[in-house]
Amino acid sequence: MHRKDNMTNTTKLTACVLGIDTGGTTTDAVLYDPLTESVVAKGMAPTTRQDLKNGIHHSIDSLRPVNGADLSDVQIEKVVLSTTLATNAIVEGQGRPTGLILIGSRPKGELPTEEVVQITGKINIKGRETEPVDPDEIEAAVTQMLPKVEAIAVSGMMSVRNNAHELAVKKVIRCHSKMPVVCGHELSSKLGYHDRTVTTVLNASLIPIIEGFVQAVRETMAERGITAPVYLVKGDGALASLETIASKPIETILSGPAASILGAMVLAKTDSGIVADMGGTTTDTGVVRHHSLTLSPVGAKVGQWQTQVDSAKLATFGLGGDTEIYPDVSAGAPVLTTHRVPPACRGGEKEDLTPTDLLCAEGRLTRWDTAASQYALAFQSRRAGLDEKDYLNQAKALVVDRIVAKVFSEPAYSEGADAELPVIAIGAPAKTWYTLVKNEADVHRDILVPEHFEVANAVGAATAAIEERVDALVRPDEATEGFVAHVGGQSVFFEDKDEAVAYAKAEAGKIAQKQAESQGPETIHTDVTDKDIQQKIGWRWRYVETRVQAVARSGHLTLVPEEEKPAFEKNFD
Repeated sequence: MHRKDNMTNTTKLTACVLGIDTGGTTTDAVLYDPLTESVVAKGMAPTTRQDLKNGIHHSIDSLRPVNGADLSDVQIEKVVLSTTLATNAIVEGQGRPTGLILIGSRPKGELPTEEVVQITGKINIKGRETEPVDPDEIEAAVTQMLPKVEAIAVSGMMSVRNNAHELAVKKVIRCHSKMPVVCGHELSSKLGYHDRTVTTVLNASLIPIIEGFVQAVRETMAERGITAPVYLVKGDGALASLETIASKPIETILSGPAASILGAMVLAKTDSGIVADMGGTTTDTGVVRHHSLTLSPVGAKVGQWQTQVDSAKLATFGLGGDTEIYPDVSAGAPVLTTHRVPPACRGGEKEDLTPTDLLCAEGRLTRWDTAASQYALAFQSRRAGLDEKDYLNQAKALVVDRIVAKVFSEPAYSEGADAELPVIAIGAPAKTWYTLVKNEADVHRDILVPEHFEVANAVGAATAAIEERVDALVRPDEATEGFVAHVGGQSVFFEDKDEAVAYAKAEAGKIAQKQAESQGPETIHTDVTDKDIQQKIGWRWRYVETRVQAVARSGHLTLVPEEEKPAFEKNFD
């Protein structure tokens, strides 16, 4: 697949992006040509959860050309992965032992570690120090904690308004140890002491784990002679370099669903739609409107833990190719659960039946053990006292009904502006099931199943772009009758509001640009916006705050935070 340069008549190699998505069941890979916006090659291999490196190896080996492309002519200019590693580690409680040093009071709520030490120190909501940290207390806390843990998290109330205390503790830890240290203000600029502390602890616990993954990825690429820069997809759909993820692995939680939304929009060649990604265990849905992906207003929730990590606003329900079906003997009918079991056709228990087995038993899927699926179908239909065909049709109807109820009938998607958006169905089982929905269900919405639907997540990884967002805030300072600008973990005081806003915009823009440029050789564009928030009291309007956001990006998909309510002074950290 060569291209000719019209000016020099020389031949150029096709520069492609290698996109890899490690899902719960399969690891998908694509070679994507950004110039022609087309998939050059695709492949997939089973995900090896105990050693993700193997799945990545085999997915690359499985790449096969699309439309006769000559892969020997492809030059890989960038590698992008999405991974379930961080999500799985949090859900399964596999993070490494982590200590937490709290500055000041303890946040209300459960924390993901029992190794906690509190020290004195206090910052108020305006960013002023009201109680200093004690150097002797810091030394004692660090000395006590180091032998017990593999990473340390540091969190203080109002550290997003003044990070001096957290940095002081981190400096002492650095004098005693090289183990990973993470401060709350480094991960989030939002108020919310408990959730920020949870985010900090979880991130610290993931660093030793992600180090092995990063090294495995580097070795894999080196073995294949791939020298292109390597990125990972974050939970908000933006890219981060391996170096960044090594220190902030928690930002990769929910990266797979975010990549799926990006890939669906690229493959469907549309700027708006409801994406339904049907995987092995769940179906994830998200909405894109005019190239804008809405972000969760509170951050990603993984397992029991609410974090402050930016993520796409998603809805998830229990339905995938591996969802368990069992016979209800008393009712004489199949039951569709929300639990995942290995399909009989892929080596699962011989009596277990799943939506994938239904398709295998029917002859729609031939890549796995059809006889095993037919045995499971016969076994369950006998238990239910039904003819095999009747049992099969009833089970298929349950799958279709759940799709209709969750994707086409949910209030969030059936009312208002989203009522006319098409459903873009992706994921390995999508084509068969959404074709059945289109043909057999009473739905009033267009359904698109784009070409290469089965590797949309990997396409999303390949087409993701760098985006760094920095939020700043300007608020009245009652103590001086002036204004305070909160940006980058610092609080700076001004007499004039316009000066405070100008400072916040300039600093936020610099930070966002620097963070984006540090990710690699992409061309970065930075936009800075501000918005005044006012509160109506009686017949008058009172100024509350000015919200500033700087966005530095290399791509065209806009990540839009959901509108927040004004953060009045009574809403403490």
